Amino acid sequence: MDRRTTVLAIIAFSFAATKRAGAQSARAGLPRIAFVSNRTAAEADPFMRRFEAGMRQLGYVENRNYILDMRYANNEQSMIAPAVREAVASRPDVLVVTGLYAAREARNATTATPVIVATGSDLVDSGIVRSYAHPGGNITGIADLTDETSVKRLELLKSVLPKATRIGLVTNPDFPATPKIERVLGAAAQNLGIALVTVHANDRSSLVAAFDSLAKARVDAVLVGGDNNTTSNAAVAIGQATALRLPVAYFWPGTAEMGALFSYQADVLGNFERAAWYADRILKGAKPGDLPIELPKRYELIVNRKAAADLGITLPSAFLQRADQVVDSISRGSR
Repeated sequence: MDRRTTVLAIIAFSFAATKRAGAQSARAGLPRIAFVSNRTAAEADPFMRRFEAGMRQLGYVENRNYILDMRYANNEQSMIAPAVREAVASRPDVLVVTGLYAAREARNATTATPVIVATGSDLVDSGIVRSYAHPGGNITGIADLTDETSVKRLELLKSVLPKATRIGLVTNPDFPATPKIERVLGAAAQNLGIALVTVHANDRSSLVAAFDSLAKARVDAVLVGGDNNTTSNAAVAIGQATALRLPVAYFWPGTAEMGALFSYQADVLGNFERAAWYADRILKGAKPGDLPIELPKRYELIVNRKAAADLGITLPSAFLQRADQVVDSISRGSR
């Protein structure tokens, strides 16, 4: 992001925050939930709808008995930390964040404000909380275990491409769960007889360069690690993989529909709805550290049959039968 874009983004962010503050002053006295999303408002919308639906099920109606103060990092990793700090400075009753990177920023920003992680990787190994059963401190929420399920994605990729011997892995060196992702995948790849070719990317341009590098390394397919950069820039990554004719396995809802060969992940949308339960408990006096971290109860395998056909890949019938959803079209938009 160049200097002019950065300045404009900061001005827009500050204006939106000021506008929200003015609107909220007229509703003083209602409990306020500050919500920091890594995405743009449009991309965050389906996830926020699920959170708001969860709140309604518990008797909460926005602007009637609670205020929802939204802040967006607009797919810029550099904007997450200031967004979290500004949210904390606004003194909300509850702060909700998405993703492990934002969870780490929240941990660094406050030990007093109750924090809910709407979805995030291994919060224990990353040092965000003490344990799943007894998080301690001021942070709780829902884990999606993107790091641990990366092994399952590798196994699924091998089942689709049994002759694959070289698979690329794209990870973000700044992402707290990256060391674990690389460690567990390294061991799994060795057991499967796969040479893992790892490249790093922490922004959009380096993500494009990473796929170019993997194409030159002649990998058979690409596995995407599981961080905010590859989530925010999923359309870019999948478009680059498609142009290079590289099958790619993803970890985020909506990415199979964009043209990934398949996606496999926890029920992330359900996690956002479940985050409302934590908000309710905290607003009623519960301490975050006493609320256990919830682990995934359901995973989703979504397969794109058209992407496979375009790459000349015949999907095994057993693989298709285990899919939760099979799509036959490609949407290049981002979600």
